[in-house]
Amino acid sequence: MEKHEYKELSELAANGGTKAFARLYETLYREMYYTACYSLSDESAAVEAVTATVRDCMSAIGKLHSEEAFRAFMMKTLCARIRSKFREYAAQERDPLPDSGGFDVMAEFSRLDDTERLIGSMYIGGRFQPDEIAAYTGLSSATVKKKLERVIAGFELD
Repeated sequence: MEKHEYKELSELAANGGTKAFARLYETLYREMYYTACYSLSDESAAVEAVTATVRDCMSAIGKLHSEEAFRAFMMKTLCARIRSKFREYAAQERDPLPDSGGFDVMAEFSRLDDTERLIGSMYIGGRFQPDEIAAYTGLSSATVKKKLERVIAGFELD
């Protein structure tokens, strides 16, 4: 999508245009889903997080101060929802995923702490750069880069 089209759609979406919002969402849904899925290690929880994020953002999009803020707005909202789910999981003391004996991406993600899982899923699944991850999560760039090194080291195969 070209920049001028993105700007037009952002303006329409900010004024309540649901079709424009849907077109903008099309540019980001894969990254959102992969981020949620790998962070939460549960497909149904990921779908729920993305769906709730879209619903929340759609009702609040008129509050955006700039047309270009759509991507950050959506990802910050999703990250907040994922963190909320992490707190919910911690309260339930969920069991880790069983080891499959082979290389299982979801099992590898389950071995990471919540912040590392979020950063790793955004980087690997969502293809976000470390500076973007820092901006969307509210973490410092140094923290993101340090945690990302640990994530990548954990995925290195022998």
